[in-house]
Amino acid sequence: MPTLSRKLRLARLALLWERAWPPLAAALSLLALFLALALFDVAPLLPFWLHAALTPAFALAIAVLVGKACRTEPPSADEAARRLERDSHVAHRPLAALADDLATGDPVLWQAHRDRMARDAQHLRPGWPDPVLPARDPLGLRFAALLLLILAMAGGRSDMGGRLARAVDPYSLRPALESDTLEVWIVPPAYTGLGQTLLKPGQGAVTVPAGSMARAVTSWRGWSGSALSAGGSAAVFGENGRAELALTAGPSLDVRLGLRMAASWPITLRADQPPSIAVTQPPKGDERGRLTLEMEAGDDYGLTRAWVEVRPLEEGAEPLRLDLVLPGERLHQARLMLRADLADHDWAGTKVRLTPKAEDGAGQKGEAPPVEIVLPERIFRNPLARALVQWRRQLSDAPRMGPEIAEELRQIMEQPEAFGGDDRVFLALSVSRHMLMRPEFERDRMRSLLWYAATRLEDGGLPAAEKSLEDARSSLERALADKADAAELSRLVDQLEAALEQWMEALAELGLDQSLPPEGSAPAADLSDMLDQLRGMAETGDREGLRRRLEQLSRLMAEMGTPQKGQGGDPAAAEAMRRLRELTQRQQDLLDRSFRKAPPEDQVAPDEDTPKPRRKPSPREAAEARKEAAEQKALRQALEQLGKSMPQPPDSLAEAERSMRGAESSLSEGEWAEAADQQSEAVKRLQEGARQMIERMEAARGKGAPALLPRDPFGRTLNGSTFADDGRTKVPGRSDTMRAREILQELRRRSGQPHRPEPERDYLKRLLKPF
Repeated sequence: MPTLSRKLRLARLALLWERAWPPLAAALSLLALFLALALFDVAPLLPFWLHAALTPAFALAIAVLVGKACRTEPPSADEAARRLERDSHVAHRPLAALADDLATGDPVLWQAHRDRMARDAQHLRPGWPDPVLPARDPLGLRFAALLLLILAMAGGRSDMGGRLARAVDPYSLRPALESDTLEVWIVPPAYTGLGQTLLKPGQGAVTVPAGSMARAVTSWRGWSGSALSAGGSAAVFGENGRAELALTAGPSLDVRLGLRMAASWPITLRADQPPSIAVTQPPKGDERGRLTLEMEAGDDYGLTRAWVEVRPLEEGAEPLRLDLVLPGERLHQARLMLRADLADHDWAGTKVRLTPKAEDGAGQKGEAPPVEIVLPERIFRNPLARALVQWRRQLSDAPRMGPEIAEELRQIMEQPEAFGGDDRVFLALSVSRHMLMRPEFERDRMRSLLWYAATRLEDGGLPAAEKSLEDARSSLERALADKADAAELSRLVDQLEAALEQWMEALAELGLDQSLPPEGSAPAADLSDMLDQLRGMAETGDREGLRRRLEQLSRLMAEMGTPQKGQGGDPAAAEAMRRLRELTQRQQDLLDRSFRKAPPEDQVAPDEDTPKPRRKPSPREAAEARKEAAEQKALRQALEQLGKSMPQPPDSLAEAERSMRGAESSLSEGEWAEAADQQSEAVKRLQEGARQMIERMEAARGKGAPALLPRDPFGRTLNGSTFADDGRTKVPGRSDTMRAREILQELRRRSGQPHRPEPERDYLKRLLKPF
C-alpha cells in the first residue's frame, strides 16, 4: 500500500541519518575549526613544518570521516518496520502480524486477526531521528568549533581570501627572495659586452637585450613544480637548485616555487639593431692611383668588422672586398678610413660602385648607399712606362697578343738607354718576354712584372717601398685589433721603422722628401721621437696611445709622400740630392775606417805643448794610407763635379771640399786621427748642404718646411688662429715613457728571481699580466 510504503521509507531514512550523522558532524566540526584558524590567520605563525602539515592533516581527517559516513550500512526492511512500530507506540506489532502466515488453526479467526492488524497499521506514524551526538560529544566541542568560526568570520571578513590562501599555501610568507634562498640573474649575449644583472625583489620593469639568458639559483627544497618561466617557455629547477632559460618573449619573468609564485618581473626584450655605416667624405683619388674614402660606422652593442665592396657596373663580375681595420673593440661609433692602392687592378680607370658595409657581433649587416666613382688610375709620364701599362691592359683583354708584345719587349731590351740601364727593369722585362713566348702564361704574374717595371721606370724604388710601408702599417694595426702581446707589437714597430727608412730613401731619390732632411734636423727628430714613442708604448702595453700615434704617423707620411698637383719634384734637383746623399754616405764610411785606424786616446800626449810621438808607419800601413787618400781624393773630385753641375751650390759644399782636401793630406802622411777629425767636419758640412738644398726645393714648390711652422711653447702647430695638437706635442715628454719602460723591465727582472717569496712573485705576475 503506498501510504505504508512511504512511512517505511521515512523510518528507514531516520535510521540512516542516525548512523551517518556522527562522522559527518565530526567532519563539519573539523572543517569549521580549520576555517576558524585560517580566518584568525594563525597558520602562518606556526613553524614551517607544522604549517605545511596543517592543511593536509585536516583534509585527510575530513576525508576519512566523510568516507566513513558514505560507507554507512543502510537499514533493512525489518529494522524499518520495527522503527515505525516503535515510533507509533502501538501495543502489538501489526506489520509483523501482516507478514506472518497461518500454520494451523481456524482460518476465519486468523483472518479476523489480520483485519484488525491492518486497521492498526493505518494509524502508524514515523517519528524524527533520535539525537545521537550528545552521547558521542558530551562536552559539546562541536559548538565550540562553530562559535570560533563565527568569531573568525566577523573579524577577518576584510581579508578573507588572503587569509584562506595563506593557510592553504605554506610558502606564502617564507623568505623566498632573500639572497641565500633565491637569486635571479640576467646574462646578456657575449657580443653585447654587457655585464650580468642581478634582479632585486620589488624591482620594476627590466629591459634586456634579445637573446639574453635568465639564470636562477635557489637553496629551497620543496614540492615539485618549481620552475623559471617567461612567455610560453619554462625551465624546471634541477636537483642542484639551478635553472636556465633563454628569454624569447615577455611579458614577465616568473619564478614559481612549489605552489607559490615566488617572484615576477616585467621584462621588455630590446631587439639588436643592425649596424649603420655612412660615407662622410666623397671618395678621392690621386695621380698615383690611390683611393681614399672616409666613413662613420656605429652599432648599439659594438662593431666587429667593416669593409668596402667594390663592384663594377657590369653585371656578373665578382666584387672586390677591401677590409677596414677597426680602431678598437666593440666600438659604438667609429671613424673609418679606407686607403687603397688599386692602380694595378683591371678596374682602374673604369666606373665602379663602392658599397661600405659593417657587421656586428650578432652577425647582422648594414650597408651605406652605394657610391659610384671612376676608380683612380695612375698617370705615367714616362713613355716606356705608359707603353708597358698599355700592353699589360691589352694582354688582360686579349692574351693572344702575347707573341707580338714579346717581340716589342725584345726590341726594348736591345736598347738599354730606353730604360736607363736599370738591371731590375731589364730582369722584369726579360722574364715577361719569356713568359709571353709560351702558348700559355701565368696572367697574374705577368701583370705584376709589367706593373713593377712601369712603376720603377716612373718612380724608381718608391712603389715597392710604399707597399712595404703600407704592409708594415697594416700589420701593426691588425695586431692592435687582435690584442697581440707586447713582444709582437715591438717586433712590428721595428718592421715599420725599417720600412719607413726604405721609403724615405726612395722619396729622397725622387726629390719628394719634404719633411726629413739629414740626421739632426727638426722634422727628422720629430719622426725619430714618434718611432721611439711607438716602441715605448708597445713595450708598456699602451694600445690606445699606440693606435693614436700610428694614425698620426700615417697622416704625416701621406703628406710627405704626396706632392701637390702641378708641383712635382725637379728631376735635376732630385738627382743632385741623390748624388749628395751618396757622397755623404761614402764620406761617412771613410770616417769610420779612419776612426778605427786612429791610435787610442791614452797614446796621445795630454799636454798640448808636448809634441805627439811619431812612429814611422810600416810599408803595409803606408800602402793602406795611400789607398785611403786616393779614395778621399776621388770623393773630393766627385763633390767638385756635383758643385759644377748645380746652378747655385750651397756654401757648405765648398767648406766640405776644403775639409776633404785636408783629410786627403793627413791620410797621405798616415795621420789617421787628424784625418778622422777633418772627415767628421766634412760629413757635417755635407749634411748642412743637403739641408740647404731641401729648403730651396721647398721654396721652389711654394711650401714652407714643416720645421718652420709656428708652434706654441708645448710644441703644437698653429692651425688658423688656434694651436692644435698634431701628435708631436712634447707634454708629456719622452722621460715619462722611458720611466715606464724602466719600471716594466724591473718588474720583469724581479718576477724571474726564484729566491723571492711566493706571495711577492704572485703579486708581480699580476702586475705584469696586462703587458
